[in-house]
Amino acid sequence: MRLLTPLAIAAVLGLLAAGTAQASPLPLPTPPGSSALVTVADVTMTVSNKEGYANLRQQPTSHSQLIEKLNAGTKVTVLGKAAGGKWYHVKVGDKEGYIARNLLK
Repeated sequence: MRLLTPLAIAAVLGLLAAGTAQASPLPLPTPPGSSALVTVADVTMTVSNKEGYANLRQQPTSHSQLIEKLNAGTKVTVLGKAAGGKWYHVKVGDKEGYIARNLLK
């Protein structure tokens, strides 16, 4: 996985927020001579909210089965989005699930 510049991260997050990003490869500006593609899955976000944790759920709904409580500061990899962009499909360690968009930064 390659590291993204703050500008590239901002571009990807803007596309996610606007509802125009997909989990397929997403072309972003790359250094001259580079042919690398950046995918949404390359974006790492952090659990950040006033409660100090976020629930990782099996489905993109607050009534879905809880997989794990993730402490604030936990890094997750965004795999895509669901429920009209209100939830992100994420991976943390060997677990995959859904976290409400407003609980990630």
